[in-house]
Amino acid sequence: MKRAIRHSTLLCLLLCAGLFADLRTARAELQPDQVVILANAKSPESLAVASHYAAQRGVPTTHIVLLDLPLHDNLTRQEYEESVVAPLRRTLEAKQLASTTRVIVTTYGIPLRIEAPMLSKNEKIWLAEAQGSVKTSRARLEQLQRTFEQMTPGSPKVESPPPNSAQEILEIARTMTLLPRVDQAWRAAVQHIRQLPQPESEKTLQELLRLTQQYGGWGILLQKEAGLGKSGSSTDNQTMAAWRKILEQTGPYWAGLGRAPIRSQRQLIYRWAEQLFGVRGVLELSSAEVDLLTNFYADASLDSELSLLWWDRDLYPVAWRWGNPLFQDLAAAPNDLPTLMVSRLDAPTVESAKGLVDRALQAERSGLQGTVYFDARGLKAKDATDTYGVYDQSLRDAAEVVKQRSEYRVVLDDAEATLSKPGAAPDVALYIGWYRLRSYEDVFTFKPGAIGYHMASAEAITVHDRGERGWCKNALERGITATLGSVGEPYLDAFPEPARFMTLLLSGKYSLVEVYYLTSRYVSWRMVLFGDPLYNPVKGRSRSTSDSAVSLPLPPSERPLGEPPARLAQRNQEQQDQTARLVKLLLEAESDSAKPAR
Repeated sequence: MKRAIRHSTLLCLLLCAGLFADLRTARAELQPDQVVILANAKSPESLAVASHYAAQRGVPTTHIVLLDLPLHDNLTRQEYEESVVAPLRRTLEAKQLASTTRVIVTTYGIPLRIEAPMLSKNEKIWLAEAQGSVKTSRARLEQLQRTFEQMTPGSPKVESPPPNSAQEILEIARTMTLLPRVDQAWRAAVQHIRQLPQPESEKTLQELLRLTQQYGGWGILLQKEAGLGKSGSSTDNQTMAAWRKILEQTGPYWAGLGRAPIRSQRQLIYRWAEQLFGVRGVLELSSAEVDLLTNFYADASLDSELSLLWWDRDLYPVAWRWGNPLFQDLAAAPNDLPTLMVSRLDAPTVESAKGLVDRALQAERSGLQGTVYFDARGLKAKDATDTYGVYDQSLRDAAEVVKQRSEYRVVLDDAEATLSKPGAAPDVALYIGWYRLRSYEDVFTFKPGAIGYHMASAEAITVHDRGERGWCKNALERGITATLGSVGEPYLDAFPEPARFMTLLLSGKYSLVEVYYLTSRYVSWRMVLFGDPLYNPVKGRSRSTSDSAVSLPLPPSERPLGEPPARLAQRNQEQQDQTARLVKLLLEAESDSAKPAR
């Protein structure tokens, strides 16, 4: 598995105060009438699983939604939007469930993956334009960096960092490694010229002003900290005042660019991006467009994409992955569209899919019994960006969490090799470990209600193919009650950090799907959760500890939902208005006879 490139933080034990929002005295609990179940109308087996779950959990039968879908694992993006999103939205509105549904359950027979979108003719043109802009802008910035360095004799040159995983993935990541180098060279040149005697500095200052405007546009020239403002003439003051007015008027509208391709007035917007924000602004804008339109990383699990049921494609970048608004470290944004929680009742057979529900209920009645296993690798985190070391430490931290918060017997294997000896993990109640890629170790015997996941790439490519060796299919086949995995390369930080996951699970305050969404960083991505979303094996059984007063995150079930269809219509209108307002202001500036000289 490749190293993750974002949101990697060195994990400390989650028993300390301050990481979580305050826990309300009266907690809302997920209810069966907040669940909608999806079944494939072409599959009697899918409907059987959906009906079984509704009966066992008391979900109203009117909450079962039949979708007409193909009987295979993959959907095209168009099929997803036309056969899943559109009819599901209509049904939720028609049944007056849109404002109450928080959880969607996908079942046996519902496709597992969504393919990356196919670019339209216009999108292909926009991508080519953005790629050309990236190439040209990067070359100009690299030349500016060399020029700034030549203006600062004796200063050490800023070395380019070696290629890393970020540069293999996102254009914006490459941009973010270049811009600090250019900025450092520019700042060094400014500081050097400030220290020169007045006669000597005058000519150099004029050249630096010209280059600075190329680099950062009028936006950087108008910053007080730049220390390069022209002085003396009223003409200059009038010019700068005019540019400042344009920046102030258009500033709020530039921020919305980069979430969707620029669909109209592209030349106008790019032209003014350079005038206001220089070559660096153009590079940032075009890099974002390249990433939005390069769909190599735009595939996803159907379940993860379905979290954004009430988000139109133009409101978030389908390419790559999207920060999960329900992740416990993120404060709720009051104006955000709702994020739904999705879990899957799926397994190699219909009966084993039904068993996910039956075993969950059995464990809730009698308590989840057995041993807790953590299979670490003995890695030490070098720093907060060492995701492998961070996650390995989190496994050791999770073992301490379980010891302090439960009476379970804990087995921690801290050797590099995975648990592989036959019979090495009997009576499993909980398991988290790594790393053996798509080669299930048949060493586990699972107790009814067992929960576990294996942190490795593509362990959920399929759960139906007979010869599949991945973790999810084989663990489900052998009786695990809940697990999770990825349908493609997820990068390590897409998995819940073990200590976070165990802390919330053992609190008994959250259902399985809430624990998963509170500890998962991304949606519109490749991860999928298998199991009964309402499953809570520790409810009423959590151990009281000396730090039991530590605050816990707000349950997703308490997040405001509002009226999703109305909120979606409002958000679409706001985005259209924002772009239209920006274009209007830029056109007015261009046609204004008193506009600043360029």
